[in-house]
Amino acid sequence: LDNASDNKSRWMLGFFGWLVKLGYVREVRLSMMMVGHAHEGIDAIFRCVSEYWKRQAKVLTPSVFLTYLRDSVEGAV
Repeated sequence: LDNASDNKSRWMLGFFGWLVKLGYVREVRLSMMMVGHAHEGIDAIFRCVSEYWKRQAKVLTPSVFLTYLRDSVEGAV
């Protein structure tokens, strides 16, 4: 989970407890990334996709979408 406060709310923690109580899982382990580091990698990829797509024509078909997506992240990952 990221460090958003709603991921640490009583409702989210209660939901995890409910999953344990009903036997869906035996335990729940929460781990949070350090503040400021939760989205670095994915943000960089989205920036590359966004910048690439601003320069392209409209996406009209699924195959064009996949081509744009592949081309936009090439070298970014």
